[in-house]
Amino acid sequence: MGREHAKQLFSLKDDDSLRKFVEGLKNSKEIRSSGRLVDVQTHWAAIHCCLTEGELDPAGGEFPWNHVILGGKALHRGNDYLAVVVRPDMTKFIAEALGDLKQADFRAKFDAYRKDAPESARNKEFVEVWRTLQELRVLFEDAATNMEAVLFTAELGAENAAKSA
Repeated sequence: MGREHAKQLFSLKDDDSLRKFVEGLKNSKEIRSSGRLVDVQTHWAAIHCCLTEGELDPAGGEFPWNHVILGGKALHRGNDYLAVVVRPDMTKFIAEALGDLKQADFRAKFDAYRKDAPESARNKEFVEVWRTLQELRVLFEDAATNMEAVLFTAELGAENAAKSA
């Protein structure tokens, strides 16, 4: 997210305005065609928990791992939606950490996180989660190169709202 978008984002004073701005940003032709949008789908919780030793807490785990998904500055005040921004000066550290992450190490954490899932389902999910994590690595690398912020958003269901509040 470029400087102008960040200025607009930080000027918003209420959750409704924030959500409208984010939706407009996500739907803008400029952002969609730029490659600066990664849809993490439902994989965000697995990614965050695997990188922070199982914690679905924005303050859990260690930097830079806890900033890949939930870390950074929380912008939304409600418990039904997440909007978190990572400052441009932090993106370099996150990109470097993600670049150094070994698939085998992440797989071990993922298998521990999803230990109760059947192996075939766990294998399929891991492939999707790892692919998403690689897209995030590229996003953070690009953000670091361009000194841009990264914005993470997610709609929360009732079960996740209680965990992340």
